[in-house]
Amino acid sequence: MLGKDFRTFLEEVKAKVPNEYVEINKEISPAYETTAIVTKLEMQKRTPILFFKKIRGSEFPLVVNTCASRSLVAASIGVGKDELSDKYLQALHNPIKPQVVRDGPVHEVVNVGENVNVQRLPQMIYHNTDIGPYLSGGIVMAKDPDTGVYNSSYDRLMVKGPKKLGIYMTPGKHLSQIYEKTEQRNKPMELAIVLGNHPAWCIGALFIGPYATDERDVMGGLMGSPLELVQAKTVDLHVPARAEIVIEGEVPPLEREEEGPYGEFTGYSAGQVRRPFVNIKAITHRKGAIFQDVCGGPHRELLLMSTIPMEPSILHFLKSNIPAVQAVRCPAPFTLFVSIKKAREGQAKQVLLTAFAADMQVKHCVVVDDDIDLNDNAAVIRAIATRVQADRDLFVIKSVSHDELDPSRPEGVPASDKVGIDATAKPSLAIFAAKPMVPKEVMDRIRLEDYLGPIAAKSSGKAREDK
Repeated sequence: MLGKDFRTFLEEVKAKVPNEYVEINKEISPAYETTAIVTKLEMQKRTPILFFKKIRGSEFPLVVNTCASRSLVAASIGVGKDELSDKYLQALHNPIKPQVVRDGPVHEVVNVGENVNVQRLPQMIYHNTDIGPYLSGGIVMAKDPDTGVYNSSYDRLMVKGPKKLGIYMTPGKHLSQIYEKTEQRNKPMELAIVLGNHPAWCIGALFIGPYATDERDVMGGLMGSPLELVQAKTVDLHVPARAEIVIEGEVPPLEREEEGPYGEFTGYSAGQVRRPFVNIKAITHRKGAIFQDVCGGPHRELLLMSTIPMEPSILHFLKSNIPAVQAVRCPAPFTLFVSIKKAREGQAKQVLLTAFAADMQVKHCVVVDDDIDLNDNAAVIRAIATRVQADRDLFVIKSVSHDELDPSRPEGVPASDKVGIDATAKPSLAIFAAKPMVPKEVMDRIRLEDYLGPIAAKSSGKAREDK
């Protein structure tokens, strides 16, 4: 396991996995330059943690790509990357509740009243379509006004001034439901925005599950120990004691201001809409605090952060209802692949319907037999090409609640058509058309270098594995 908080995680990565950690001493502009560096590295299929020591206009250093490597995220919780989903499922089955402590380093510096100024933090602008600076890497924590159960989530935050942030809460998701409850009471919703999070906190906050689930318990399960909390200074919330920075505030009821546009994970810019906003009451931080953010848009970290918890969360939901389900994969926004060991006709369609219920973001779902490797997009496409008849195996559910960040949805409609594709062999894999294969004995016996000499040795190096 790498570290117990964000700071010690970075220290251990630097010491133990130096090829995954880069410190940049040259001053950079907060506008676009970080994105340019991330993009150029991704073009080389590289996603190291980037520690920018000098950000123009801010006293705080910046870190991005904390969760841009599946291997590094897995190592942060003590497992290999192939065990990451199993570890996540284990945490769901064995959650560990947080522990309240008297004090913590996040309160080493406390700014309230006239000392509050969120513009002291790096004012990050990632793309030319962004209206202005955004905070993209903060975990938002709030609690249900009836039950007191906490919700943790990632929500984009537009810097509107020294003491104000615009906020986009995905309609239908849990934070927006908490806000709806407080707004119906004509009361503000208190929240805390947590910056500087260990990877286990990041992927724990993104758990997709029942409304009553406290994601802090999932964080504890992933870490193998309770998340330490302290009482916030100006709101009735507990916040992580070992975070780097915490912004405390409240969202007033019945008030809206323009928010956006902002470049999203879909690869498109989400337009301007009147949305709620946060009035900041306090900013607390550790001495020498490190500002953690997530590079907006369709970059590796943002996509991987959502995928790592989404896959085991959906797999857990599906297997709980249909044991024939074997594996799932989210290869692209709003898209889900599922493999099953089909026992009877109609089972694939049952899986498709259940998948749409598992998460509102699932828009396109493909179900295949368990002989298909979900990590091989070409294999899934071949299954669609050779095992699907459209009138029999494709169906559309019209106008279902969906993420309004989908740029294809009708203007002003927070719903999309859902498409299910049954790409399983009919009537069963056992009696479907036979696959031509080289006998295993021959594949095991033939060694290319025995026939092609040094040419084979030069070209047989492994392709770079998915991080």
